Formats: sequence, C-alpha cells, structure tokens
Amino acid sequence: MAELVYPSKEWAEEWCKRLSQNKEYNEAGKGWVSPILFVVTDVPGQVLDYLGVKGSNALAMKLYLNNGTCQGVEFFNDASKADAPYILEASYNAWKDIISGKLQVVSALMSGTIRLKKGSLFDLARYTTASVIMARISNEINTKFLV
Repeated sequence: MAELVYPSKEWAEEWCKRLSQNKEYNEAGKGWVSPILFVVTDVPGQVLDYLGVKGSNALAMKLYLNNGTCQGVEFFNDASKADAPYILEASYNAWKDIISGKLQVVSALMSGTIRLKKGSLFDLARYTTASVIMARISNEINTKFLV
C-alpha cells in the first residue's frame, strides 16, 4: 500500500476502512453510536501547503462511528467549521506521536496532551479498550509525515 500523508482525507478514509474491518474493534466499539471529531492543531505550513489548505492551521476529521464500525469520514480544512458530539483536540506533533506508536492514547488524554473539547469523559472512559485499538490500527497505516 502506498504511503498516505497525515492528516489527509485519504488517510482518514483508510483509518475508517481499517476500523470497520477489524474484528477486535468491532467488538470493543459495540454500543458507541456517536461521531467523533479529531482536531489537529498547529499543523506545519509544509503540510498545509501539500494539502492545499489556506487560512487555517487546524484541520479536522470526523469519523462516523456506530456499534464497532466506521460508517464514513468527513474531512475539514478548517476545524472551526466542524462539530460533533465528541471533539478530541491535539497538536499535529501529539497525533503524530500517537500514530507512530510513541505516545499512548489513554495517557495522552489523561495528561491533557489530547483535550476533550466536547462530550463526556465518563462516556469515553467506557470505551477505553476501543480507543486503544483505534490508536493501534492507526499505527498500522503506511503513514507519511511531512514534518
């Protein structure tokens, strides 16, 4: 599989596809029925230029998660135009560390590296296993980081 640049629509679509195809995630995500918006802040200029994004340095991908599957993705070149019942926000470098396996998603959330901007931490905590699997699946994507 070709390298996919993070964060791009193609990368988000591949992640969504892999989530739906993963039996472990299918089980762990049962009961979760809300979209989640992943906001990437402080995106380096080189990445924005590559993606053709002007006027914003915060991108977002909304995953439509439903009972252990991902039913689609929306990609936003301007995160301020996106909304969802749950919003997780972190810098480009923090997401990069999670996707490359250098940072664990649960410790990133507990330390404030990933910020819950909207939604219930109590509800998210019930799906800790699903979030760990989601992060692990993101590690498996042939990802290219431009910076």
